[in-house]
Amino acid sequence: IRDVQVLYHITGAITFVNEIPWVIEPAYISQWSTMWMMMRREKRDRRHFKRMRFPPFDDEEPPLDFADNVLDVEPLEAIQIELDPEEDGEVMEWFYEHKPLLDTKHVNGPTYRKWKLSLPQMATLYRLANQLLTDVSDNNYFYLFDLKSFFTAKALNMALPGGPKFEPLIKDMNPSD
Repeated sequence: IRDVQVLYHITGAITFVNEIPWVIEPAYISQWSTMWMMMRREKRDRRHFKRMRFPPFDDEEPPLDFADNVLDVEPLEAIQIELDPEEDGEVMEWFYEHKPLLDTKHVNGPTYRKWKLSLPQMATLYRLANQLLTDVSDNNYFYLFDLKSFFTAKALNMALPGGPKFEPLIKDMNPSD
């Protein structure tokens, strides 16, 4: 559980979290990747995930009260990947901290505007983030998701393989041409 600064509207209609989540990008991607991998394992093993029974509610069943059923329940222990001291030793101390490397030489301060990690740290973070990173370096692989390619295809009235066929941007004014 993490306490954060919060702004409440005077009527209570809306609540804003008054914190900006500054991060070191490679560390964030690695944390996200390891969490994604561990959640897939948890779902496969069904330790914290349960299949839903249908119908979820019975007509005679009274509605659940949040204060009676959920408020007193302690949260489960966080799902974390077990880091190996030999392979992951460079990041093991700070990998799961809320603000990693905050008071070290690697970060300029709490804003995380500038950070500089060592090569072994970056290599370890890259290896941990490998599940989410792509191995494809060919830009043509991503042409369906490239806006410039879409605009060019639309301007030339081309059909992209596996994609839409576009109408011309400017209709011919003189059909006899």
